[in-house]
Parts: sequence; structure tokens; C-alpha cells
Amino acid sequence: MNDFNYYCNLYGSDKGDVYPDGNGYAFWYEKWFSSIKEQVTDICEIGVYNGGSTKAFYDYFPNANIIGIDIFDKTEYENDRTITKIVDQSNLEDLDKFITECNEQNLKFDIIIDDGSHDVCHQQLTFGKLFQLVKPGGIYIIEDMCTSYFQEGVVLYGYTQTKLKLDNNTIKFLTERPFSSPWVNLNDSSYIEQNVEYISILDRLNPQCTYLNQFPCVGNFSPRAITSIIKKR
Repeated sequence: MNDFNYYCNLYGSDKGDVYPDGNGYAFWYEKWFSSIKEQVTDICEIGVYNGGSTKAFYDYFPNANIIGIDIFDKTEYENDRTITKIVDQSNLEDLDKFITECNEQNLKFDIIIDDGSHDVCHQQLTFGKLFQLVKPGGIYIIEDMCTSYFQEGVVLYGYTQTKLKLDNNTIKFLTERPFSSPWVNLNDSSYIEQNVEYISILDRLNPQCTYLNQFPCVGNFSPRAITSIIKKR
């Protein structure tokens, strides 16, 4: 039986270790995914891009329904178990509308994965809002946290790194206590504090990702692949 990395590589997702500058996340995710692959019924991915990872989820989790949310229309990647919605993760109204829709359907997710804008404030804002939609015992993933170390002025997808973002970066948010963020309100911070069982972070040297060289980091750090598993109690 094929592992998650196989499907990521098959469909050109950079979660794999080949295409074209793979981050190598999928091997690490396998530690959590392999024991639950038959039980997972609902997945939400933020950031659909070329549909590679939604296709990988479709094949790897045979009983899962997948919702891909993106700022662009991605209906071309829909199938019998995959739907897409236009949601801007930087927009509170969009996030609240999505939460309302899920609550009306009594829908919670085994896995939510943020592979969206990678902007520090969007990562925290989205986590603060959507963590409530994770099932007890479920997983929330924040990918590509290398942006936590981008130098001021670096621009990715039109979003600029600022001193505020650097001083309150996502890695700091996940590793310092109490949970505190300029983009997460006190109620959501309290919910996070009470419901996070554990956080595991993968931070590894990733020299093959040559595209990262165009985003200089503080201290001239070498390119790194950084992602996280946030387990809900």
C-alpha cells in the first residue's frame, strides 16, 4: 500500500520530496496519518493551488470528504468526494461565514491543513478561527512556517513581512506560553489554550528548495522546511 508521500509526488504536490522543490513534509505526516487513514471522514485544506494535495488526500484517505478553500475558483479540481469554496483566509467575514456553514451542517474535521498564503498574520488568524472546527483528537496543520523568519520587506504572494509580523511570528506563537497573538482574540486564545493537546514542529534544512533563496531570512538562515502538527485533545 502506498504512503502519503507517494501520492503527493504522483500529483505534483510540494508536500512530497520531488516536485520540483519538494518540502518533504509527507514522510513526516505519515507518522500521524497511517494509523487513522481508514477512520478519517472529513478534511479541509486551505490553499488548493494546482489540486495536487487534494488529489493526494483523495487517494490516501479512502473514506474522506475533502473541502478545499481558496481565494480563487478551484471547481476544476472537484470530484465525488472533493468540493471547493472561495474563502479568503485573511478576511474575518469569510472565515466566520465558513464557520457558520460548517456549524449548520454539524461538520467538524479530522484534519485541517493551512497551505494558504503562508503570511504570519493569516496563519494565526485562521488557526484562531478554525481550530474550533477540528474534531476532538483531530489535527490542525500549519505549513510553510519558514515565513516566520523572513526579513522585513520580503514579499510573498503580495503580502509583505513587517516588524510586527516578525516580532509575533507563527513559530513564536506556537512555542511560547501563554498563547498570544495580535491576530487572535482572547476568547479564541483561551479556547486554544484549553484544547491543544500537543504541538510538534518539523524544522529541517531544505537546500533543494532553491526557490526559497529569493526570500532572505533574518541572520541569513539557509532555506528550511518548517511545518507543524497541532493535536486537539
